[in-house]
Amino acid sequence: MKRSSINFGRKDGQAILLVVVAMSLFLIGALGLAIDGGQRYAQRQMAQAAADAAVQAGIMSILNGTNITSAHPFGTGSNPASYTCTTADGITPCVYARDNGFGGTIADTVILSYPAALTGVTLASATVPAFAVSVQRTLQTGLIRFVGGPATSSITAKATAGIIGTSSQYCLIALSSSPANSASPPAIPYAFSATSGASVDANGCGIAVNSSYSTTPNNGLQIESSTVSASVIDVIAPAYKTGSTVSPSPTIITTPVADPLAALPVPTINACATHGSLGQGCPTCMTSPAANATLTPGTYCGGISVANSANNVTFSPGIYVINGGGLSLNRPNATANGVMFYLTGTSSTYSSLYIGNSFTGTLSAPTSGTYQGILFFGDRSIVSNFGNGAQITNGVSVNMSGTLYFPTTNVGFTSGASNPNYMAIVANTMTFTSGASIHCKSDPTGQYTGLTNQSVALVQ
Repeated sequence: MKRSSINFGRKDGQAILLVVVAMSLFLIGALGLAIDGGQRYAQRQMAQAAADAAVQAGIMSILNGTNITSAHPFGTGSNPASYTCTTADGITPCVYARDNGFGGTIADTVILSYPAALTGVTLASATVPAFAVSVQRTLQTGLIRFVGGPATSSITAKATAGIIGTSSQYCLIALSSSPANSASPPAIPYAFSATSGASVDANGCGIAVNSSYSTTPNNGLQIESSTVSASVIDVIAPAYKTGSTVSPSPTIITTPVADPLAALPVPTINACATHGSLGQGCPTCMTSPAANATLTPGTYCGGISVANSANNVTFSPGIYVINGGGLSLNRPNATANGVMFYLTGTSSTYSSLYIGNSFTGTLSAPTSGTYQGILFFGDRSIVSNFGNGAQITNGVSVNMSGTLYFPTTNVGFTSGASNPNYMAIVANTMTFTSGASIHCKSDPTGQYTGLTNQSVALVQ
């Protein structure tokens, strides 16, 4: 009996040791799980902050166009491919991810992608409407590996941002707050003027006139012997109307309509290029293409003039900077699709747009990119006077699609000039006279006129 009691006691001690060992392993595993879980949570929060910072920096760069012009471009062209950041990448979102602690070592992976659409989100019409950043890090586990757990684990975070846009209510906006005063009336006494049989039809969009000057006859809006129709006609000062059909009646508003293109960046003005036959020591002379010529984008110093004898001239798609001399399109026809003309110069060299002498042709703005919907862009530093406004005149029948943006000068249609397409005008002042016939179609996405109020949002 004594021997049996001794053996029983030894077995009991062994069981206690097994329980202690099992409990120890359990506690080690629990502690390892807690430590690793806490580490994963903290790292996951930091990863999300890094992804958010990177995606917001990236989408702002895309909105402003600096993703294209920077020393380290990204997201250029239509449907850009995904990109994996290197550990020393200079691309803006890669830098922001790294500055927030992710992407500086091979343990991290930072991927940039460009979704074309987002569920439940209406994106603006843009070349790159959305941007996403995915951040991943491989972590070394702690105590958990000693009880059979994995040696590594990974955490992932993703952020998505989009460009959100709403179409402008107006397609004809006269920005001038006071084009006239009783002491010294300027050459253009009205911010918006339709006279002598003009027809202005803003089909599905509105007209806004910011002028507060209301002393007869120099009101902000003048309509005489003409027809003007729009979805709304909003004016700061009372309209002057006589012998005309106006629909609807102008509505008085108290706050001027903001320039929807105020943030539009000025294109790069490069050194004067030689084009076509200008290679004979004349880089600043006016370019006068011959019939059937094709012009290429670039900086043209001295202007471009398509003369009466130059038929079938083609402007290749792109940005044309006209540094002095202006753009003149005369009697023959020309085709310019996917183009933007920036008109600039000094006070002595600047000349604006002239389309006349029964010119026929097709002119259309880019439908994507920074200058989406902008056909003509006048230098904001030019001071308005009677001779430096844009003129479309003398029987012109031109199919223009895009916005005529002349924020400090006048745009005038006269003498039978007409246009039947997606056109908008944002100008200091505008005049329509002598049978001019203008039709502006509604452009709800801003694809053709660029008149959208765009902003960015972190959406996922």
